[in-house]
Amino acid sequence: MKLNNNFAERRTSPRVNTALPINIKTEDFDIAASTQNISRSGAYCEVKKYIAPMTKLGIIMVIKDKNRELKIKCRGVVVRTEEKNDKYNIAIYFNDIADSEKEKITKYVENLLTV
Repeated sequence: MKLNNNFAERRTSPRVNTALPINIKTEDFDIAASTQNISRSGAYCEVKKYIAPMTKLGIIMVIKDKNRELKIKCRGVVVRTEEKNDKYNIAIYFNDIADSEKEKITKYVENLLTV
């Protein structure tokens, strides 16, 4: 079945379901959360506070690479917020991330996809 362009997949990077610790900082507050999925271009996670779409974020995540933990620092923006059971799911686009940080995420995602 051919999809209409309105419903075509827009993601350009592979995405994996994984729970990673993530610290999200806005101008007003910090939130510790966990990702539900991640790609080199963004993440999806559940938070306890409402964060409006287009809110700018400071982000710190920790991924495991073999026997060590790697810290990922970047900036992002909320592109979607969905209320769910008194919590919120937010989609984050990484709009300011160093190539070296993207590469760490890419390797992590590729390792999970090949398991």
